[in-house]
Amino acid sequence: MTEHHDSKDTDSKDTDSKDTPTTPQENASENAAPDTFDYVVDYWDDEGSASNDSSDAVIEALSATVDANATDPTDGDTDADGEPAADKSRETAPAHPNENAQVTVPDVVQVADHLDSSLQAEEDGEDAALAGSSIFRAYPMLSLHDVTVSDPKTKEHIWQHLTFRCEAGECYAIMVDAHDTRRHATLLALIGGFIAPSSGEIMTKTTPYEDMDAEQLRGHRLGMITPQFSLRGDLNAVENLTYVMNASGQTFMKPVKGLAQDLLVRTRFGENTKADESTLAGELDPVDAARLSIARALAIDPDYIIADNLTVNLNETDTKQVLNLLKAQVSTPDKQRTVIVVTASEQIAKQFDNIIDLR
Repeated sequence: MTEHHDSKDTDSKDTDSKDTPTTPQENASENAAPDTFDYVVDYWDDEGSASNDSSDAVIEALSATVDANATDPTDGDTDADGEPAADKSRETAPAHPNENAQVTVPDVVQVADHLDSSLQAEEDGEDAALAGSSIFRAYPMLSLHDVTVSDPKTKEHIWQHLTFRCEAGECYAIMVDAHDTRRHATLLALIGGFIAPSSGEIMTKTTPYEDMDAEQLRGHRLGMITPQFSLRGDLNAVENLTYVMNASGQTFMKPVKGLAQDLLVRTRFGENTKADESTLAGELDPVDAARLSIARALAIDPDYIIADNLTVNLNETDTKQVLNLLKAQVSTPDKQRTVIVVTASEQIAKQFDNIIDLR
C-alpha cells in the first residue's frame, strides 16, 4: 500500500494544542524552508522482501553525522519546552545531548542523490541492493498491479494477475502474442483506459485510472496511437492536429494552428515526399501517416505515449526512422515522457532498452 509520510505533521499537532503565544522568531521560522520532507513508500514489495524495519536502516546507513554544536537549538520550530520540534521527531537524537554529543540527522539531499545513483548501478552492486530495498522510489508513469480482466459473457480470464510498471524518461516494448488478437486488443483497451479491469489497479503516477474521465486521461496525460483511429482521413495534416487540440479541452498559450505547424516540422512531416500541411491524411504514404500519427499523439503534450503497430506498413529503413523519431520524444526541454510500443515483433522489441514480454 502506498502512503506518504511527513514527520512534521506530528510536531504541528503537538504545538497547535498549546495555547502558548507565538513570538516573531517563531513566526519567521514558520515561513522558512521546512526541515522535513515527503517520501513515498513503495507498494511493489515482493513476498519475502525485507521488513519495514529495513527502510529505517537505509536512512540510518545513509545519514550524515553532524556535530550537535553546529546546529543552533533556537533555529526552526520549537515546542512549549523550548526544544527543537524537528529533533524530538527523530528517535536517533538523544533527549539531552551533551556539548560534544553526535546527533544523527538525515541529510535529505544526500539520501536522495545516493539512492538515485544506486538505482542506476549494476544489479549485483552493494549500493544497488541497498537502494532496491529502500522506500525511496518514484511513482511510475504507468503501472498495472495484479490486474485481471474477464470476458463479460463467459467470465473467462483474458488477463490474470497482470503486473508491470513503466518509468518516466524510458522507452518500453511490450511484446504480445501475434496469434492472440483478443489479449492484444484487451491489453490496449486496459492501458488506454477504454475498459476497466475486473480486479486490480491501473495507475498513472499517483492517480488511478478509475478516478479520471476520458478527457483527463486521453485529453491531457496519454497520447494514443492505433492503426485504426490515429488519423481522420477526411482532414488534412494541420486539421488532424487542431482537431485533437480543440477536443482535449486544454488551453494553449499559442494559436493551435501555429502549434500544429510546429509539430509537423518537429516530426519531419513530408521530408521525403510531396505531402504538405494541406494534404488529406487519407492520401498520405505510410511514412508520412506514421509521422503525422506521432505528431497527433504529441499535440496534447502528453506525459506518456502508447503506440500499437505503428510501423506495420513500413519497410526496415522507414521502420527504424519512425521508431527513432518516436523514441526521441522521451526527453525534451520541457519534460521527461514515457514511450510504450506494443508489438508482436521481436525485431522491433530489440530496438528498445526495456522489454516487457507478455506472451
